[in-house]
Amino acid sequence: MLRTLLYPRTLSAGVLVATFAMMSFAVIGLRSVYVLPISLTANWVLRTTQLRSSEKYIVATRRSLLLFAAAPVWFISALLALSYRPLSQAVAHLVILALLGLILADLNLIGFYKVLFTCSYLPGKSNIQFSFWVFILVFVPLTLLGTIRELHALSHPLQYACMVAGLAVVAAGLSALNHYHSRSAVLYFEELPEEVLTTLRLMSFTASAPATNGSPLKDQN
Repeated sequence: MLRTLLYPRTLSAGVLVATFAMMSFAVIGLRSVYVLPISLTANWVLRTTQLRSSEKYIVATRRSLLLFAAAPVWFISALLALSYRPLSQAVAHLVILALLGLILADLNLIGFYKVLFTCSYLPGKSNIQFSFWVFILVFVPLTLLGTIRELHALSHPLQYACMVAGLAVVAAGLSALNHYHSRSAVLYFEELPEEVLTTLRLMSFTASAPATNGSPLKDQN
């Protein structure tokens, strides 16, 4: 560590990509762990003793995701940033990384109205192949594009200010959206499969049947 401080390195695109990937994997990974029924036996206890509103539980879930996923990655990145120069650009990158952590946390908690580790798990809901191709075709190009834009903006104060302002607006909007929905949210503790209704289509059969006027058929002879 002392050697890296004495001989600092230039901030590069590889460093930005690495920190973005660490933040994304930490937040998305911990959010995926939250759905596992590790404490399923506490399910009935929370159902019968829910003393606070659902909003309080949802806020606690968001805080835990930020505390145990986003915050450790940010602090590790801050320690590594001490060995890169110019130091002002490293600090500016930490600001963007913090906003990215907030955005990812709120994105992953949209519609997540559960108490951690207490909801029953329904196998087969996660599509690994779909997630893999989304990661390859969407996440990787967006990360590379964002890295190029940020690296250019770090040398241009006006572009950097616009980027930070845009990310701050997105983060504030997602946080307000989740807070608004959490007021009327209802906690659920059971993952149930979607109900599939099978109809006999009697109405369509009746509509397609030929209509009769009740008059007797006339003799053709």
